[in-house]
Amino acid sequence: MQKIKAEYGDKVTISWKSFPLMTGVLQNREFSAYTAQAWRRADEDEEDIHLKIWDASVECPASSMPALEAAKCAELQGKEAFERLHWALFKAHFEQSKDISEREVLVALAKETGLDAKRFTTELDSSSQRSRILAEYEEAVDKYPGFGIPTVVVADRYPIVGAVPLSVYRRIIDRFLGRSASVKEEGGE
Repeated sequence: MQKIKAEYGDKVTISWKSFPLMTGVLQNREFSAYTAQAWRRADEDEEDIHLKIWDASVECPASSMPALEAAKCAELQGKEAFERLHWALFKAHFEQSKDISEREVLVALAKETGLDAKRFTTELDSSSQRSRILAEYEEAVDKYPGFGIPTVVVADRYPIVGAVPLSVYRRIIDRFLGRSASVKEEGGE
């Protein structure tokens, strides 16, 4: 999404919506072979992605809700604050194998990304953003039943489901914008 925004500038707007995963407490959740394979493929296909397969001795997060709440709390401090924490959360989870469902990890990331830590922890501890997250989840389920994660929706009507190469995003965005030249320049896909 960062590459798309850099390439298309003001022609695209990216809005992140919440979709809670792995909700509830799951004891001894393991990093599956399927997930490991998907991460390896993404790591090989995309030059700017550096995914680290979770160590078997480290328990994976049981829920994405705390990280989603943290991102919404950061958003209350502005779009730039949200962006900084959002990408720090991805890096912590996918590159550093940090449990982003743990409050201590979330607070440390908020501090590292320059958020007002007191305001952030007050909002996080209040669970004030949970209803926004659940509303976004309900909206997604209603509008796009049966979709996967991630789902990127172009122009509120073209869903792109799953982890796909950047060229797929470009092709659909270019069609929507009426631009076919950049697809051909990218190798004729």
